[in-house]
This record gives sequence, structure tokens and C-alpha cells, in this order.
Amino acid sequence: MKTRSKFVDGLVYRLDVITVLALAAVLVVLFLNTNPLFLSINNIYNLIQLNAALIIVAVGMTFVVMSGNMDLSGGSVIVLTASITGVIFRSTGNIWLALAACLLTAVLIGALNGFLISFLNINAVIVTLSCMVWARGLALGITDAKSIVVSSPVLQTIYTPFAFGFINISMIIVVLCLLFGWFLLTKTKFGRYVKALGENEKATALAGVNTKLVKWGLFTLAAFLTGIASIVDLARLGSAVVTIGDGMELNAIVAVVIGGNRLSGGKGSFGKTIAGLLFMCILSNGLSTMGVTDDKIYLIKGGIILAALVIQMLSNRFRLNYLRRRNEFD
Repeated sequence: MKTRSKFVDGLVYRLDVITVLALAAVLVVLFLNTNPLFLSINNIYNLIQLNAALIIVAVGMTFVVMSGNMDLSGGSVIVLTASITGVIFRSTGNIWLALAACLLTAVLIGALNGFLISFLNINAVIVTLSCMVWARGLALGITDAKSIVVSSPVLQTIYTPFAFGFINISMIIVVLCLLFGWFLLTKTKFGRYVKALGENEKATALAGVNTKLVKWGLFTLAAFLTGIASIVDLARLGSAVVTIGDGMELNAIVAVVIGGNRLSGGKGSFGKTIAGLLFMCILSNGLSTMGVTDDKIYLIKGGIILAALVIQMLSNRFRLNYLRRRNEFD
């Protein structure tokens, strides 16, 4: 009986992850009915490739959400850094200089946002929302709202398979970013401080932690990862288009939260982020293969995400009530 009780307790404790994985499985069944090749190797490969940038952005977003903050600037940072990459490459023909400028711009934006949020105590939503506006506006200005082709062998190699016919550099970048994020969050003081910020920022500061520096660092980190995502997306598209990164920040937030990470911060894990990413990637890829118009895709996608969030909320309530009753009996 005790063994069974521990097994049930373990399942209930992980109910948030189990719920989103079950929802992802339901989506797979539904999409298989409309596309029998949905689980083919080629489609799974496309699923990863098309969502590589989203996965990388979600790594940084996990830190932001875990700290109890929000970053709405991701998509605009991608379009601005991609545009700067395109402009510099077009002017100099030096792809390495262009890529360095891309990453440097992303880091500077993250550092600026982090400074305003942590040292000037301006609300993170306000700061990153304004960044979402001015960064996209600046991108439109420096490109005259036109696409810039970035044709370079260096970028082309990112999506060129070099092993088993499907493994390429973009996959390695995604895996390295996930491992880096997991290690930083679970094995370092910085990761523990980020969680502590989400739990209670004042208590963390009283414990001797420089909360302002930690907060500044996590926004800079998130922006740096967004810069990497910009390079990956630019390599996939082959040009800096004005729609690159559109809605990326919202998809990343949904992926982090729908996996079970608490929006108010403090509680969560990378496993939950990965579960949420799996759901979002399956949903986006499945809808794109259905052959419906964009307006219907947005409508269906929004409805499914809303339903999934409601189901996740109900499962969390059940989990908390069960664990509370369990502790009372113990």
C-alpha cells in the first residue's frame, strides 16, 4: 500500500507535465487523422527545424518567468538583430562581422532592459513592451521595410545535414542551449538566485544576494539567447524579413507556462519548459500541414492554447488539493 501510495503521489506531483504531454499526444492523434505522414522522419525533422529559434528563446524565457518577470521584446529583438546583420553584411560582405554585431546588439538591448528594470525599478512589462515597439520600428527604419538577402556559405551550413542525413548545426545549437540553460538553472548559484527572486525578492535581498545584479544578468542572458535564435532563424530563411520573429515572445511565454512553470515565478523546471515546447511545436507544425488559411490557423491555435491552459489550471488545482490533503493526513 505504501509503495502504491508513493507511486500515486509521484504521478500527482508531476501532474502538470503529465497533463501537457497527454494534450500533446491528443494533438498527434488528431493531426495523424488529417496527415498520415505527421510522424514521419521528414516531418519530425521539419518540426525541429521550424521551431529551433522558438526553443532557444524559450530557454531564456524560462529564467525570466522563473524570476517572476516578463519579457515581451523577444520577437522585436530578433527582427532588429537580423536586420542589423543584413545591413552590415550588405555593406561589408563580412558575415562574421555581421554575426558579431547581431549578438552584440542583442546583449546591449538585454543589458539596457535589465538596467531599467533592476536598477531603476521600472516594471518589466512596461520596459520590454516599449522595447518591442521601438526595436521593431528601428528595424523597419534601417531596412526601409524591405527584406535583405543574406546569402553566405556560413549561414547555409547551419541547416546543412552532416550526419545521418538530418543532423545539422542548428540541432546542435538547440541541444547546447537547452543543456546550458538546464545546467545554469539547476547547478549554479545564479540559477538558485533566479528561483529565489520569484519566491520572495525582498527575502532574497535580505539574505545577502545582490538581486539587482541577478535580475540584470538574467535579462541580458535572455537577450543573448534571443540573438542566437535570430542567427538560426536568419539562416533558415536566408534573408532578414520584416516578419521574422513575429509573435516569438508570446509563443515562448506560452510554452514555458503551459508546461507547468508558475507565471508568478519561483516554481518550475526545464523539464516543464521542454514539455510545453513539445506541445507548442506539435501544434504549430500540425496546423501548418492542414492547408488552412492564416486567419483560421490563428483562430484554431488560439482556441487550442486557451483550452490547454484551462485544462492545465484545473489539473494544478487538483494536484495542489491532493497534496494538501495528503500532508494533512500525514
